[in-house]
Amino acid sequence: MVLSAAVLALPAEDFDLEAMEMSGESGLLFDAPRYDQKADPPRGQVLLIPDSGADVVAMFDPYDGTYWGDFIVDDSTGTYYNFATPINAMQIYGQYILVSDQVSDAVWGFDEYGNYLYTVADGTYLNNVRGIDFRDDTVFVTSGDDYVAMFDGPGSFVGYFIQDGTDPFDIMFVDEVESGSALYCDIQGTTDNVRHYYADGTLYQELFNTSFPEQVQVDILNTGYYLVASFSDNMIYQFTIDGTITDSWSFSGGRGIFRLGNGNLLATNGTGVHELDAATGAIIETEYAGQARFIELVDLPGVAIGDTPPSVWIQSPGMSVYPNPFHDMLSVSITLPQATQVSLEVYSIEGRMVRELDAGSMGAGHHLLTWDGTSDGGSPLGQGVYFVRMTTPAGVTTMKVNLLR
Repeated sequence: MVLSAAVLALPAEDFDLEAMEMSGESGLLFDAPRYDQKADPPRGQVLLIPDSGADVVAMFDPYDGTYWGDFIVDDSTGTYYNFATPINAMQIYGQYILVSDQVSDAVWGFDEYGNYLYTVADGTYLNNVRGIDFRDDTVFVTSGDDYVAMFDGPGSFVGYFIQDGTDPFDIMFVDEVESGSALYCDIQGTTDNVRHYYADGTLYQELFNTSFPEQVQVDILNTGYYLVASFSDNMIYQFTIDGTITDSWSFSGGRGIFRLGNGNLLATNGTGVHELDAATGAIIETEYAGQARFIELVDLPGVAIGDTPPSVWIQSPGMSVYPNPFHDMLSVSITLPQATQVSLEVYSIEGRMVRELDAGSMGAGHHLLTWDGTSDGGSPLGQGVYFVRMTTPAGVTTMKVNLLR
């Protein structure tokens, strides 16, 4: 679905859009109606973009920006997580998705199917959370309290990476100048700029001034170039690591930015997600209407592209299934904090075991098994409700699935 862009003019004397953007009290241009529900994630590369109005993380085509559905929806009970202003959804180890939230002062972890796993950090250590990144088994979280905090596991705060009086809105590790160096968006107020930091968190260079830079991003089709969206400058810039601006496009209230596979730009603001002509900056299509935020490229589901995660990032055995309902093949995703014995069985609604899946001894990390809807004897089972049960020494996890014929 393609929606037309709309902007409601707001009198400057009544609204301080910069202050609202800094605090997460969104400078609402309109509240977009929801026109889809949580969708099964496609396999392969996907763009994830949080919508801080609808409180979801949505999926988009990395080639042309087409909206594919919602990947994570809010926990309506607030039991595990509470989206208030989700900003950034990024992937670690090619498996887990971390989502930062500006108003809830938190970062949560989800599996590659969008199921909640754990809380990485909360208001105990954070306030006014913005962009995040990951390096050396550690999550780096930007905060409106003028620091970048570090966590080397769920709830495990290990100090500050940068705490130099700047006001960070995003950080991205680039390995330029030296391994582990970072680009950084500073919205301190009098000298807003894009900066480059050494791997130890000391300043290497202020690259260029721009008013309220939000997301900084690699220009994936142009090696050695980067992109940044500037909210108050109403501009998108392409630049090199020495701070040379090589191209620019006019774009109102920019938040997130990404170079699409077709060569155009995908940019977000308070009205939605827009495909921009790379030559002129003109909006070609509005792919989605809403309070769109940062844009990240991930691999979903079960396409592990990173290293095996340390067990600290897996607190307890977990299981998720995909797709559900299913026709021909059910994928069962298992995560383990340590090596252990696992049994995986399928039961009918009457309580009879119909299939024992090959599990046995498994190492720590992520595992993917499949069930083709047949019995132990290889006969196709009838349509209906079944229960997949995982048993480990730590306990039993059961999930209901629907087999369709």
